[in-house]
Amino acid sequence: MPHIPRFLSMVRAFMVLAALAPVTHMNAQSSRVLRVPSAALGETRVVHLHLPEGYGLAKRRYPVVVLLDGQVKAFNDIAVAAAGYELTGDQHPIAMPPQIVVAIEQGDRAGDLVRREDAFLRFLTDELLPKIDREFRTAPFHTLIGHSLGGRFALGAMCRAGRMFPAVVAISPSVSDSSLAVTTQCVRSDSSASPRWLVVSAGTLEPRSLANSERLLTALTAVRPASWRIHRVDAPGLDHTGTPLITIPMGLWAVFSDSIWRLPAAIDDSLAKRLGDADALLERGVATRDQRLHLERGASLGATPGEQARVVSAWLWHRNGERAVASAREYLNRFPDVMHGYTLLIDAYDAAGNHAEARKAIESAISHSNRVPWFDETQKARFQADMRKALAERIPR
Repeated sequence: MPHIPRFLSMVRAFMVLAALAPVTHMNAQSSRVLRVPSAALGETRVVHLHLPEGYGLAKRRYPVVVLLDGQVKAFNDIAVAAAGYELTGDQHPIAMPPQIVVAIEQGDRAGDLVRREDAFLRFLTDELLPKIDREFRTAPFHTLIGHSLGGRFALGAMCRAGRMFPAVVAISPSVSDSSLAVTTQCVRSDSSASPRWLVVSAGTLEPRSLANSERLLTALTAVRPASWRIHRVDAPGLDHTGTPLITIPMGLWAVFSDSIWRLPAAIDDSLAKRLGDADALLERGVATRDQRLHLERGASLGATPGEQARVVSAWLWHRNGERAVASAREYLNRFPDVMHGYTLLIDAYDAAGNHAEARKAIESAISHSNRVPWFDETQKARFQADMRKALAERIPR
């Protein structure tokens, strides 16, 4: 079975991101509390919704992470940090698309996850997620994450609501003999051609959960159809309460690390070597990838900021200012929440010899930089200082 490698430095980075999340990510604009009336549960349920940074300016649609035990702040923090860790392949070797995190509070866990699990599943599939899809820019791809009893529930949801949850992360799941048999039969009999993702983990300091998880992985790996991707995340030195802190980020990475998110190799190589018409190459590559994504995930990605930037850079390298300007303007149109588009546009206008428009782009960059959320205020101040210096150097004398 595929084995998730131990990138300890990466895990530490995730821990740092999670620690910073309450200050930088979970602000009033990106984090909100929803109170969702539920006919299925006969009550109003509290849900913590975390939007990606820049959501208010962005135009993109985002996959959704559904996190059980949303009342646990540590789970919220690590999920938000992991789900916001840049687009695959753009800036980091281990990364994933920005995602919306929906964390559901559970006061009576045994009630939600055991005694009335059917009603709770209906709440998720018929009430909560349709509401999220109506009110926010979501892509139709949901990853369900559950711990302990939540892991057991997630396995059940994987079988009973597979179209709603094509990806499941089951952390230290409570697996009985009967639930093991049901889950094994469910996976064996799945005839869907669409890929499914299952990530299972348990800490080395929770021997019972570790043994159950190994039994589950062995059974499912033996019967899984070709469309299933089953992964194990190791949690060395962690007990039952600590295992989620590694499994949440590593589990999401396992789901989103597939080559499905990348451009076709030949097109990617041509862009890297600046061969041919960069815009046409990107358009063709994105169309091919989105066709694959739509078939496998019911969603489209479009060009990423990094890919669009490569097109602009290619035209700048070819000293084609007009094409560089057109591509840079397309970058800003697609990604108004990313400041790099302005620096590309300034360079493109300079390459085209249109210094008056370059000055206007600098002025727009300074103004827009006050609207875009910055992780690092020092970086923001440095960017604005550089822009003001560049503007002063371009003022006609």
